[in-house]
Parts: sequence; C-alpha cells; structure tokens
Amino acid sequence: MNNCLFFKRLLCLALAVSWGHAPGVLGANHPSRGLWVGEVTLNKVNETVVGINAANQVAAPDPAVPTPVASPAHLRIIFHVDGDGKVRLLKSVAVLANGTNQPPDLALVTDESLYPNFISPGNKIATASYDFGDGNASEVLNRIAASAASAASVGGNATNAASQTVQSADLDARYNPFARGAGLRSAALNSAGAAAAGAIARKNAGGTPEQVVGDALSAATNHFIVVTNRAYAQSLQSSSLFLDSRYVAAVDSISSAAAGAAASSANSNLTALVIGSSATNAALAALTNAINAPSAVSISYQTFIASSVFLSSANVAAAAAHGSLTGPAASLTQTQKQNVAEAAALRALTLVGAFRTADAAVINEVPMNGSVAAGTALTGTVFLGANHPTNPFRHRMHPDHGVGYPITRALKIQFDSASGTNAFQTAGFGVDRLSGTYREEISGLHKPLGPNQDIGLITQGFIKIDRISLVDTLNR
Repeated sequence: MNNCLFFKRLLCLALAVSWGHAPGVLGANHPSRGLWVGEVTLNKVNETVVGINAANQVAAPDPAVPTPVASPAHLRIIFHVDGDGKVRLLKSVAVLANGTNQPPDLALVTDESLYPNFISPGNKIATASYDFGDGNASEVLNRIAASAASAASVGGNATNAASQTVQSADLDARYNPFARGAGLRSAALNSAGAAAAGAIARKNAGGTPEQVVGDALSAATNHFIVVTNRAYAQSLQSSSLFLDSRYVAAVDSISSAAAGAAASSANSNLTALVIGSSATNAALAALTNAINAPSAVSISYQTFIASSVFLSSANVAAAAAHGSLTGPAASLTQTQKQNVAEAAALRALTLVGAFRTADAAVINEVPMNGSVAAGTALTGTVFLGANHPTNPFRHRMHPDHGVGYPITRALKIQFDSASGTNAFQTAGFGVDRLSGTYREEISGLHKPLGPNQDIGLITQGFIKIDRISLVDTLNR
C-alpha cells in the first residue's frame, strides 16, 4: 500500500475511534496508553553470501553490519499500551462496540472467540508481518527433557525429576494457594491497621497531605507480617518455572491500597473508625483483585499442559533418558551422559508428537520490555515453533515440508527524542505520533553467521506509529 494512503486511512480510523467512549481510560493515567498502529520501513539487511573481489580474493562481508537494500520492505506493526504503561505487540485487533450507548463505548478485542460478546460490525486492524507461537509450551518440554537427563546421568530417578517439572508447569495451580491463603489475608488486614495508625498519627501531628500518604505507606509496607509475606512472595516468584510477577504484585497492591485509602480518609478529617474501615475495605478489595489476577500464561499454554501428550511427557522423557545410558554410554563422563540422555529424551518427545502439540499453542499478544514514549527503547522476542501453522518452512501441499525449524525474532525499537516540549509528534487532526529506528535479528531462517556462529539475519530501518485510540484495556 502507498505510504501516504496508508497513513491517511490510519488518521481517518483514529478520528472514527476517538468519537466513541473509552471506558477503560477513566482509571488510567499513563501518557502513552492506548492503541498504536504504524509502519516499519526496512532499508538495510546483513549479507550472508561470500563473493570474489577483483583481485580474485574471497570477500566476506561483516554479518554484524547491515547494508542498504535496493528496495525497502514495509511492515504494518501494532502495539497496545495499558493503563500501567505495559506494552504488547499485537497481530490483530478489532474495534467493537461494547453496548448500545450512542456514541458507543468501544472495546479493543484481540481474542476472536470473544467477538460474540460485543456488537458488530466493527473495524479490524491486522498485520501479516507478525504471528506468535507460545514459546513456553516448547520450553517446558525442553526442561522436562533436561530434568530427566540430569537425574539419569547421575543414576537418579529420572521419572521423579521429570514429574516435578510437569507439576511446576501449572503456574496457576501454584499461585492460587498463595493468593487465597491465610498468610496473604493476614498481610492485608495488618497492612490496613498499620496504614490507618500511620495516617492518623501524622495527621494529628499536623502533617501535610503528602506526609500523611508517606507515613501511611511506610507503616503498611514495613509491618512485619507484610514484610514476611513479601519475602515469601519473592521466593515463590523467583522459583517459578516461567516469569510470574503476580506474587510480589499482590503484596504490594494490598499495601498500596490500604495506605491510599487510609491517607485519603485521614486527610478528609474523618474519624479513626472510618479511616480504619476504609483501609480494611481497600486492602480486601486489592486481595480480591490479586486472587482474580490474570494468569501469567496463555490459555493455549494451559490447554497444552492439560493434554494427554503433555501429562505423559515425564514418563516418555525419563524412559528415553534412562535407556540411552546402557551399553557403551555407561562409561561416558557425567556431562557426556547428560548430553546423550537429553538428546534421547528430546527425540522421544518429538516422536510422540509432544512438540507438534506444543507448537500448535498460539497467542494473540507478545509482552514487550520498555515503553512507548519519546527517547525510550522497546524490546521483545517473537517465537514460531517448528510446527507452528505459519512457520515459513512449512508447506501444506509438499510432503517434505511438513515441519520447519524453530524461529525467533528479536526486536529492538529506539524512539526518537521529543522535539520541544511536546511528548509526542502530531500526525494531523490531533493524532499523536512517534518515530524512531527499528532493528530485528532473526534466528532459524539461516545458519548462524560470524566467526562465533552467533549472528542471525539482521534487518533494520525506521518506524512510525500513530495513536488511534485511548482505550487502555484489551478484550473487555
């Protein structure tokens, strides 16, 4: 599509979206919140071929240095920023009406199964340039194989070791007892009491509203039961199979809610009873939110770990790892044994279709690290399994192309610094815009490059994105 035409259509859609209400915005205040859509223009790539120069010498270009291309490529890119500033890369999003109000309340929906919950028709924005597999599904199989091999290499019980990894794969089953337990509830009640006492004491001493807030928060977070629960939360979070930030966030949100409510009531000159009650209600509400916090893993991942092929993976990996260390392999070193056993376990899991099932787990959003703002950086990784439906090596009609290779795409975006006092550029009609540089390194499409064989295919160029909606939630 012509660049000018693309951005004109984008601005029209931004105006159309802005006419609707955005119910999610009311409680949010992050300056970058909302839906950002734009284009990446790729004008440089690294070279993978070796040529012969005029002196009949081998001329190998530096694979770490991208060089200009004759004709640039254009990719549509979509980001969503929630009320806390967390960024997600999307492959598609539908802008749908959420109710019959006029003008309508708008919802941004990335999960197609939720379309019936909203009012159609709407506008759908999609990109063919990005698709996502759930890397956690494949990674948990790798860890099961590694656990079985590690135990088998030292004569341990490979089945028990692999089974422990299988059990730890269910992050929600591990988090729920913590969130619903007596310990976190005790932390909520005690933080409320401490916050109320701190707020009242500072208010009675003639403190400013800011000092009242500070003392309430300090009292809530430093209560020994809260401190103990936070340390426990940190230990559980650090030992989670995959990143799960809900543990510490639960404790911190409870303390923050209790302190905020206590300080607000104290600064309003309410009675000690009302201050304590407000802090308790806020802490318990935060506790409820922690219990109902969204899962740290995708629905596709949850479906995968409930499948029969996954539940049997510990036995499959353990049997293969143990069986590979008989005969001549028994005389290998411990490290060699572990490598042989892990290769056997991975091969066995592949043969039973475990990785094929794992690669069928797809996600609609990829969390990014960083922020969408002038002068900041944004990074993230996109994964496509070897059996993912859109893996470029696969071809439905070719018998030799039934499976591909795992592909990872490491993205890095550096947004330009703000010009003047405005945090964002103006694209026209009041639409906010950000521009910057884009770099991507792809592994799996080509053999590794460079003297250390650690460089993938690199492409870079520039990016331009416009904010077309202030709705800061997805699928609500």
